[in-house]
Amino acid sequence: MTSKERARHEKALRQLRQQLVQIGPARIEPNRTDPSSSGVADEDAQALSEMLQVLASQRNKGQADLLARIDRALRKLATEPEDFGLCERCEEEIAPRRLALMPYAALCTACQAAAEPRRAQTRRRLTDQE
Repeated sequence: MTSKERARHEKALRQLRQQLVQIGPARIEPNRTDPSSSGVADEDAQALSEMLQVLASQRNKGQADLLARIDRALRKLATEPEDFGLCERCEEEIAPRRLALMPYAALCTACQAAAEPRRAQTRRRLTDQE
């Protein structure tokens, strides 16, 4: 990978990081708005409130994970620029198209599929069962 390509990836990583930081974490609303009451009066409202809390929490976790991946890729560019773009498992070059879409990718598609086999599976028919 050329230094020009690395600079392009670094720029993309910094922009992506800035966007994530600007968005910030999702606000997790408490079930109680009045400290003297307990829970939500309506059971449906309670369930909706809990579901929204879970969704916000999962979004925050995913955002933190992505931010950590971006920071790791930026550190690698700064400390080991010659290794950027190489799969951390098999040390083969990560496809340029994959890096263009995900400049924080640490694994090639084959190693990623092996690391997360559940995500690599697809159902061919509605009747397919595990």
